[in-house]
Amino acid sequence: MKTTSLLICFVLFAFGIQAQNIKLPTNTDVKKAEQSATTEVGKTTSQANIGNLIGQLTNGISDNAFTDSFKKNKTAFVSKVNNVSDAAGASSALQTLQGGLLPTAMDAGWGKVKDKWVKDAKTANTVKTVAGVAGTLESNISGKYFKGSWATARPAWEAALSALAK
Repeated sequence: MKTTSLLICFVLFAFGIQAQNIKLPTNTDVKKAEQSATTEVGKTTSQANIGNLIGQLTNGISDNAFTDSFKKNKTAFVSKVNNVSDAAGASSALQTLQGGLLPTAMDAGWGKVKDKWVKDAKTANTVKTVAGVAGTLESNISGKYFKGSWATARPAWEAALSALAK
């Protein structure tokens, strides 16, 4: 019993000495950390451009999912949509993208949500709403119509889309 009590006291004493050696951040350290965090948030926000995300989605979809007409104009579409940053332009781009997809490219659940999706896409007036519409479209495209690289790109795409949807 004495040995156990002595051991516990020794351990507590040792931790007490370690606790005294902790360096607290200075005001300068805190300000630097705040500035760094603000810069990182700014980078994330600027990289999460709704048009760019629609372009990434378009490039992640196999050409087998598109109509012949859309395939011919896909490069120009992506180039144009990458510069879109407003809700109206992004909503229009999503409607064009959806219109360029073959009906067979959509999964079985699309029929249940298509009418609401079309209505939401036409009335979207905020980037937040457009981000939700984009997520719904992506989640209703049959998995077999995505390029293999989309599986790797999708988590970052979803995170950026989620940031815009807040």
